[in-house]
Amino acid sequence: MKKVQQGFTLIELMIVVAIIGILAAIALPAYQDYTVRAKVSEGAISASSLKIGVTEMFADDGMAGVANYAAEVAADEANMLTDKITAVSVAGGTGVISITLAGIPQLNGADVLTFTPQIAGAAISDANSTGTIQWLCDQGGTTILDKYLPATCR
Repeated sequence: MKKVQQGFTLIELMIVVAIIGILAAIALPAYQDYTVRAKVSEGAISASSLKIGVTEMFADDGMAGVANYAAEVAADEANMLTDKITAVSVAGGTGVISITLAGIPQLNGADVLTFTPQIAGAAISDANSTGTIQWLCDQGGTTILDKYLPATCR
């Protein structure tokens, strides 16, 4: 009589464990980067409402409207803060939006995500007010590593 083999051999189990270990070694760092990128996206999402405000105020009153909006944002900053976002500002003279993300431990402390408004590749101003505002977040003010930036910023 032949005996039917049941179960797995030790070598087969060791190979499966090795494969799982290799997959985990590759997947874990990618997952960690993904979670940090998702947290940084909170800053980009909160900046979207500020972008609308800057755009509307610039369309209505030019740079004076942007300066007034910057003062409103500064006065209401406490209501915009979260556990990840520790500071929010709009520069009155340029319309640049800065979001400080000090509540994300994987970043280097108080990293900043900035959005710079431009029309036709130049800074917005009363003399440069015709055209569509484009928001750039890869200008000099952003201090977050590229691998953590939202896709629109990379």
